[in-house]
Amino acid sequence: MPPRVSPSEGRTAALSAERAELEAAIRRWRREEEYLTLQVRQAREQVRYYEGLLHLLKNDWGRAPGVRDMLRKLG
Repeated sequence: MPPRVSPSEGRTAALSAERAELEAAIRRWRREEEYLTLQVRQAREQVRYYEGLLHLLKNDWGRAPGVRDMLRKLG
């Protein structure tokens, strides 16, 4: 027969397991946060790049070009 576990020991074990699960979840959420932060940073850099490119094209053409005009000029 397995040894008898007192209710307080069982509760302590359950709380310990729950704590381990929560700490693992926290680590996963932190990794996810780092990943999303990096994605946002890269997206902002891309936006700045394309805004700068649009500004150069606007200065080159003297007006804000439409997408069709930009593609025609590039192609």
